[in-house]
Amino acid sequence: MIKFFLILFLITTVYASDDKKASSIFNLIAKDITDKASPNIYLHISNPSLEKYPGDLNIVKTCDAADLVIISTVNYLPKECSKKILFGTRYSHLKNPNVIGAFFWQKGRPNILFYEKRLEKYSIKLEPSFNKYIEN
Repeated sequence: MIKFFLILFLITTVYASDDKKASSIFNLIAKDITDKASPNIYLHISNPSLEKYPGDLNIVKTCDAADLVIISTVNYLPKECSKKILFGTRYSHLKNPNVIGAFFWQKGRPNILFYEKRLEKYSIKLEPSFNKYIEN
C-alpha cells in the first residue's frame, strides 16, 4: 500500500512539474508579446497548466478583455477573438495565418515557434532571447 502511494505521489509530482514549466514559459511569452507585466489572457477552450498556475497572467472570461488569446483548438473561435493576437498550443495551430506562434510539447520537450511576418503584422518586437525561435 505504501508503494502505491509513493508511485502515485511521484507521478503527480512529475506532471505538476511539467505544468509549472509550461506555465512559466507561457508567462514569459505572454509578457513579451504584450509588453505588459500582468497581461490579460483569454483561454479558448482550456489550458490546464495556466488554469492551475496562472503566475502573473490575468485569466479573463471574454476575448474583448484579453490582450492575448491562447487557443487549444481552431474548430470554433468566437467572433470577438478574430482581431486579437492569437497564440497556439499545438504545432498544427500554425497553419492558421492569424496565429503568431505556438508553444507545444514534442517528444517530451517544449518547443516554441514564432513566424516573423505574423509578428510584424502586430508590430511585436520580442526580446533577443526569443530570436532562435523565430522563422521567416
